[in-house]
Amino acid sequence: MTRLVVPAYFHPAVRPGDWAELARHPEQVRLVVLNPASGPGTLCDDVFLPALERLTEAGIAVAGYVDTGYGSCPAEDVLAQIRRYTDWYGVTGVLFDRTSALPTDLAHYTALAGAARELGMATVAFNHGAHPAEGYAAQADLLGTFEGTLPSYLDAVVPRWVRRWPADRFFHLVYKVPENYFGKVRRLAEHRHAGSLFLTDQGGRNPWHRMPGGLLASLVP
Repeated sequence: MTRLVVPAYFHPAVRPGDWAELARHPEQVRLVVLNPASGPGTLCDDVFLPALERLTEAGIAVAGYVDTGYGSCPAEDVLAQIRRYTDWYGVTGVLFDRTSALPTDLAHYTALAGAARELGMATVAFNHGAHPAEGYAAQADLLGTFEGTLPSYLDAVVPRWVRRWPADRFFHLVYKVPENYFGKVRRLAEHRHAGSLFLTDQGGRNPWHRMPGGLLASLVP
């Protein structure tokens, strides 16, 4: 069954039902990505805590969002953000967003992943938004190898090396998907060897601002 990697970039005070819906379906959720302020922010937002507690009780893994700027963000800044996530929100994972796909940056991300694990991160995810050099697959538990609109997804090409790794190593993020296409895109993700995904009919600067209706039902074969 295809599972969800959820960019939960919606506030519990604004979308409480969406957080509750995730907690009710642990079997369908691989990972929830927490992103209070394009990162952990400068202060703990206590409103998130009850929602995160419900996810933890349901056995759902939560990762803190960290923008790495395709390798331009200093490692000490990245690790400081991880520490804030663990101190304030008790997360056990990290999603490195805007991860470089270039082989020349692999050593940098290998070091970041190792340092994150030393800080207690049980799940390390890289979101490249495209297929990276294969070496990245050995360094993270999850690789985001597509992020974009439905037309771009339909035209995407998957390199052969992907099938040398388990499907549950990969996730795709697709937005501006009409709800009646959700099932088709899920099947296409399976064909492309991606074990997890997230779909939304939304667009704009933050297409991940809510859970779309019908998404959980669309994951059932």
